[in-house]
Amino acid sequence: MKNKKFIIAALALIMASNLSFSQKSQKRNVKLKVSNIGANAGNIIISAHNSEESFKKRKPCQTLNVKAQAPSVEIALSLESGEYVFCAYHDTNSDGELNAGLFGIPKEPFAFSNYDGKSPPGNFKKHKVNIPGGSDEIFELEIKLFTF
Repeated sequence: MKNKKFIIAALALIMASNLSFSQKSQKRNVKLKVSNIGANAGNIIISAHNSEESFKKRKPCQTLNVKAQAPSVEIALSLESGEYVFCAYHDTNSDGELNAGLFGIPKEPFAFSNYDGKSPPGNFKKHKVNIPGGSDEIFELEIKLFTF
């Protein structure tokens, strides 16, 4: 009888660990649209951050570089479900940097997820987007470039 209880408990534990593993590794197709691109020159640089630490330290989990095409570009990527902040900028001079002026104010157009351009950008919590798992539908998100 003790062996049966042990086997049942072991099987339940294995099934629970397999279930939690499969939930963590669910990927979702994401279509990210960057809009308000003013010119076809240069590149659009996009970074995806999956944690507050990644966002603060400017160490994205994924970076994409696409040719700029006015008025917008669409990028397809596959991400695990979770919370993300998307950042983008229009590298108009193709130097690989977000050029900034006095006080660090960007000279090139930039964007964050959940950003309206009416105030200074915020932290991870302010700009995060939840990418849900468990669906074959494409998750679509638009971010708009702004210039100060």
